[in-house]
Amino acid sequence: MRPSFKTPASIAVLLALTACGSLPTKESPLTKSPEHNIFLPASVADSVSVRTDADYNFILGEVYSREGNAARAIESFEKVLTADQTSSTIHMRLSAEYLKTDKMPKAIFHAEQAVATDPKNIEAHLFLGGLYSAEKLYDKAIAQYNVVLRLQPTNDEAPVYIGSLYADKKDFKKAEHYFQSLLKNPNYDSPHVAHYYLGLIRLDQKGSVHQVAAEKAFKKSLQIKPDFEDAAVSLANFYLQNNERAKALSFCLEFQKQSRFNHSVADIIAQIYIENGESDKAYEQLELIAGNSEGSGDTQLKMALLLIEQKRFHQAAAKLKDIVTKSPNADTARYYLAAVYEETGEAENAIREYMQVPSSSAHFSEAIVHAAHLLKGQGKLNQALDITAKGFKAKADKPQVYTMYASLLDAKSDYLGAARVLEEGLTKFSHNVGLLFQHALMQDRLGKKDVMIAQMKKVLEIEPNHVQSMSYLAFTLAELNQHLPEAERLARRALELEPTDGYVLDTLGWVLFKQKKFSESIQILEKAYGYQSSASIIAEHLADAYSMQAMNKEAKAMYDKAAVLTTDMTRTREIKSKILKLSAN
Repeated sequence: MRPSFKTPASIAVLLALTACGSLPTKESPLTKSPEHNIFLPASVADSVSVRTDADYNFILGEVYSREGNAARAIESFEKVLTADQTSSTIHMRLSAEYLKTDKMPKAIFHAEQAVATDPKNIEAHLFLGGLYSAEKLYDKAIAQYNVVLRLQPTNDEAPVYIGSLYADKKDFKKAEHYFQSLLKNPNYDSPHVAHYYLGLIRLDQKGSVHQVAAEKAFKKSLQIKPDFEDAAVSLANFYLQNNERAKALSFCLEFQKQSRFNHSVADIIAQIYIENGESDKAYEQLELIAGNSEGSGDTQLKMALLLIEQKRFHQAAAKLKDIVTKSPNADTARYYLAAVYEETGEAENAIREYMQVPSSSAHFSEAIVHAAHLLKGQGKLNQALDITAKGFKAKADKPQVYTMYASLLDAKSDYLGAARVLEEGLTKFSHNVGLLFQHALMQDRLGKKDVMIAQMKKVLEIEPNHVQSMSYLAFTLAELNQHLPEAERLARRALELEPTDGYVLDTLGWVLFKQKKFSESIQILEKAYGYQSSASIIAEHLADAYSMQAMNKEAKAMYDKAAVLTTDMTRTREIKSKILKLSAN
């Protein structure tokens, strides 16, 4: 529960050690007598050239710092430090710059040096405490804040930090003590902050008594400072966590009405509307956020996603294009832009955008899969294989990359290659049913029926309601004329889960056919054909069933349809052979 309003980085800003208006001048302490000089040893204090060089590097460091070039700022401040290792101020500047570059050990080292060279520097102790706190070195951080209190008993920052750290350590009694002590201090001018933290402490403890106390503390904080954002957000989240969505919404709307616009509260309102299915109201709230925020890329993305949900694809595309134009590295927006193009049938645009999603993106694998799927649909198998292979090498960290790659190899009749890709995927995702199912199919393609059956059974062990595996296994057993009662049980269970799937119906009908239950088989196969009249195999199965019941006219009509629907010349010949036999009878 480290204080949210002053992180170590923000403390660095607050220190303002020698920033802005405090650059070295003739009147500055930097050019006063040796005992005040923070840069140069006393023995060379009168050396104008050395002092000038130090002043120059200090100014240069400040300029680089303001420009956001921490590396060059560090280089300049290190040169200043070479002139005087005992400058607490320069150690603090270096600590702040190292913090910007995420080099925490060096940031801590220089903060420790600042404290060592100037033990009474309150800001240095506060800053070092913040660094320790960020590294979860709670006891060390508390020790620094206690030094502050010894040096300055009236300091009102240190008790907040100490209290929040004890709360992080789950020592709630001590945590509460520090915030209560602040409330008893007549000179403390931010009691709303103390009440807010007392609310967080209560919230972190189990039991209805603590929860009631938390709500009361947040309300007290807002009573003192009605526009206090942290307390408002915490109270709203408190209501949401207790499934009081209506109460949270009512509170947030009233807060927005009584206070000036608040981004975080508006975001909560929008989220509640989204969860309530009130997308129009959510969109209005997001528009309000966008209108009151400078960097509103995330808000624009949320708006675009709402437009997608509402199937307002052209508006969503326009908003997403605007995001990626302004921020080419906005990979999430680019991915959804591609998805919108795919949804609206703009395959080329979709492929282009999917291909620009970088390998570092969390959406990379999905982008590769979608692009390959679109290319496959266009009959561009080689291109689909090429981009999938490249994506596979770049970042094959999701099962669908393996399944897509394997499906493309399958389409090229490279069953052995597909099986190898799937086996590699299974070394990483051994229990992924998609990989296991597709690997079982490849085993079937390779003629390894026993391996396929075993693998399908493994899929069903992991996911008992995997309809495709049940149907495929049942059909295979029927084709082999093996374990037909088990095949019927599997087929009927699959049909319970997918009662309108033509292929599942076909499987059951074929299992019944193999058991010579022709009348029932016809009933089921007619339903299957009704749902999937473009499937050659279903028409052929129905024709076979009609034939067994001497329904020759119906059988011939279905065989004719089956022959027209298939693109496999071998199967066409087989079907025509059945028609000839039927005519001979």
